[in-house]
Amino acid sequence: MNHLFPYIERTLLHPGVTLNEQYEALDELTQLGLAGMTVAPFWVKKFRREMGDTHPAVLSTVIGFPFGYQRTEAKQVEIEWALRDGATEIEVVLNTSALFSPASVWLKIELAKLVAPVHASEKFFTVILEGSLLDPEQMQKMIKLSSDAGADFIKNSTGFSTNPSALYNHESALAFRQAVPKSVGVKIVADGATVQQMEELVSVGVERLSLGHPWL
Repeated sequence: MNHLFPYIERTLLHPGVTLNEQYEALDELTQLGLAGMTVAPFWVKKFRREMGDTHPAVLSTVIGFPFGYQRTEAKQVEIEWALRDGATEIEVVLNTSALFSPASVWLKIELAKLVAPVHASEKFFTVILEGSLLDPEQMQKMIKLSSDAGADFIKNSTGFSTNPSALYNHESALAFRQAVPKSVGVKIVADGATVQQMEELVSVGVERLSLGHPWL
């Protein structure tokens, strides 16, 4: 398992997450050398203080979570505060509702507006796609949109959907990595994946495995 630790991000976004649970994840982060942890915007400032400014792990937070249909201006304010509070990575949920509507042209404009302040602060920018809602053509279109916008990573799911098809599917995860340009990093929500499956994901170039469950 040790060889997987540098690829694992602990994701703490369920609505009942407790402070103790997040402290336990921080212990894992430090003791095991995990890649990072993703917390709700409310907790960024606290865990930046706990981690300090020199901790090697990424402290990530989500914007527009979990459905992405907030106004762009609201997301811009969320990003401003997240960066101010010390986040080193911003994960933005794509507005799937706009994708399914005539307003889909707005997605390109929105991503351009959101990526600018993140990259100006020299932080990472991730776009989250809710893959279980997209057909292959839509998925490819949104991957291209995210890549063209300058995303550092594209993530295949929020991990929040109650859609049964959102459960971990290894073939879909491998196909997602193949669909994303090699110049862009890939994050896979891997809850439910076996160790062997996670090893295969890493072997084909998946940079981050997002996991909600503890390892200690």
